[in-house]
Amino acid sequence: MVTISVNVICCDDSADKYSQLVVVDMDPAHIDTLVVDTMEQKIEANAERGLHNAAHHDEHGPVTYFQEVHAGGFTVRFGKPDQLQEKFFGPGTYVAFMDDEGTGHGSLVGPEGVRRTLKVLKGHLDLKPA
Repeated sequence: MVTISVNVICCDDSADKYSQLVVVDMDPAHIDTLVVDTMEQKIEANAERGLHNAAHHDEHGPVTYFQEVHAGGFTVRFGKPDQLQEKFFGPGTYVAFMDDEGTGHGSLVGPEGVRRTLKVLKGHLDLKPA
């Protein structure tokens, strides 16, 4: 089975549900079975969003926002708001957001902007090892 490494921003187990980064290997064929919507995005350089949550979908409720970076990149800020960690994701990386509780995550697009494919996946990804 072919797998891809996916960087998942999700809630931790604390009462405050801080965002954390978990890296998991996943079958891309399984991911494709969960797709509700797909869109190509190009975001300008240095666009920034403060802490926010992965919003629920109007029809499907909790969803995962799965992104494949094609060009440029972006930095994600996660963790406790007063101790945020940062991780940059560039071309060829996969990043999924499902931190729909707690303080959420922030982001900053890099100096080259970012071109990516965003897939909205029904439900949250299973992070347990197979």
